[in-house]
Amino acid sequence: MIRSNRTLLRLPRAARAWLAAGAIALAAALPVRAGADTIELGWTAPGDDGTTGRAAAYELRYAATPISGADTLGWWNGATSAGVLPPPLTAGSAERFTVIGLTTGTTYYFAIRTADEVPNWSGFSNVSVRQAGAPGGPLATPADFSAGLVTGGVRLSWTEPASGAGEGYHVYRRTAGGASPDTLLATLAVVQTACIDSSVVGGTAYEYRVATYQGSTEGTPAVASISVPVDQLIATTSEVHGYPNPARDHVTLRFRAGTADGQPGRVRVVIFDLTGRRISQLLDDVLPAGEQAIEWVCRSDAGQAVAPGIYNVIVDAPTGRSVTQLAILP
Repeated sequence: MIRSNRTLLRLPRAARAWLAAGAIALAAALPVRAGADTIELGWTAPGDDGTTGRAAAYELRYAATPISGADTLGWWNGATSAGVLPPPLTAGSAERFTVIGLTTGTTYYFAIRTADEVPNWSGFSNVSVRQAGAPGGPLATPADFSAGLVTGGVRLSWTEPASGAGEGYHVYRRTAGGASPDTLLATLAVVQTACIDSSVVGGTAYEYRVATYQGSTEGTPAVASISVPVDQLIATTSEVHGYPNPARDHVTLRFRAGTADGQPGRVRVVIFDLTGRRISQLLDDVLPAGEQAIEWVCRSDAGQAVAPGIYNVIVDAPTGRSVTQLAILP
């Protein structure tokens, strides 16, 4: 059921009455965002006992065929598991998960269940329907776009649109008041609503633009301007970005290394899956201050190709910790 580009996923009120003692019910709004071969799902976390506590697990499944009549169980048994989802958050928290490796143009049907620690499983949610590669209406303009000075450059931030964010964002920069063309600074995933431009020059005024995109189409950009003082320190942020994202067989990770005063410092870069299991340690070494880039070939420390899914990249540097998520496609 889709209403104003939002699909509602919930259990009927009566469902809780027939669940076993301690089992959990799911009552969640599910906004859906479609990418070229991905669909992002979001819902509100249920509790361990109704709307209180914290559930133990989710099971999300999907299929390219609808339920036949009232045979939800038959559909569920034949559906594809979306893999291991992160543990549920506390009741009432916003949850998100991106299903990847879908076929562009294909319509998919999704349902989800939750469990407590026993485990007792909830009933089935209603079925959410979405087509991969079909944008959810017009592309939106990011709100609350701002540019601010920070140690290391200019920090850009904005608010994720409730709908119409497409595949993510393109971030551009040009010299304010001049005839310079836009320079593409970053291509970011939907969940990344901030970045730092560490390549600015002191004594220069800049104009930034951020636009949602879907394939080759962009929405109307939001604009922010800022003047960088001559004595602005451009030195140290460890914020990490991965390109491309989603990826298949390789990712370039970019970040800045060094201490706050521009000296070399130790940097550790590790890939984890969403259960917290370490997949690959890419780096643990002292690096000079400045822009750095390393490659990950989407393999574990044992040399095995990683499974499709979402992975966390954690960079620990002298200036702090930075985390970003990568989507790996089949």
